[in-house]
Amino acid sequence: MKQSFETSKLYYGFPIFILGYQDQTYGYNVTTCSSSYSLGDWLVIGVGSEENAADQIKHYQKFTVNIPNESFMLEMEQAGFISHREKIAKLGLDFQSSKLTQAPILDACPVVLDCKVDRIIEEDGICHIFAKILDRLVESDLLDDRGHFKNDCFAPTYFMGDGHKRVYRYLDDRVDPMGSFIKKARKKDDKNGIT
Repeated sequence: MKQSFETSKLYYGFPIFILGYQDQTYGYNVTTCSSSYSLGDWLVIGVGSEENAADQIKHYQKFTVNIPNESFMLEMEQAGFISHREKIAKLGLDFQSSKLTQAPILDACPVVLDCKVDRIIEEDGICHIFAKILDRLVESDLLDDRGHFKNDCFAPTYFMGDGHKRVYRYLDDRVDPMGSFIKKARKKDDKNGIT
């Protein structure tokens, strides 16, 4: 039986990413985020209105979403805990400047989305940033010989928890194609003569 539970927040599993952006003071900068969703060529991210990242993205209207894997957890965590300071040089992060947005593309992150802001809605201390994905960049070993993404080879880290405790969750290599459960159920129904 379900019961109501009180908490100040509930993170039910969101991929962690490193937000890259131009910075008026430091040239380039990064911070860690976990609030995002994408549909088609649209991406929506959430950052605190008082954060340096929000100010810089409002100014430049461009950013990158650098998605690390488990091997980059220390740098990912440090990029989030250090605030209002230069972080790229301090953390020794290697990057290239995007040709499209001039935002930093981190070498260590196997998947990167290059984005341009469409609009920003500020509410309750959060900037909801709606952006168009201009380019998707992936390491070549994450593409098969036909140029399709190898889902089973990429394992981003997920952020989960509540107001009491927050944790990182890791993926294993299991994958099931979309529609496979319906297909299995139909086969079972056909065997049992159910229509």
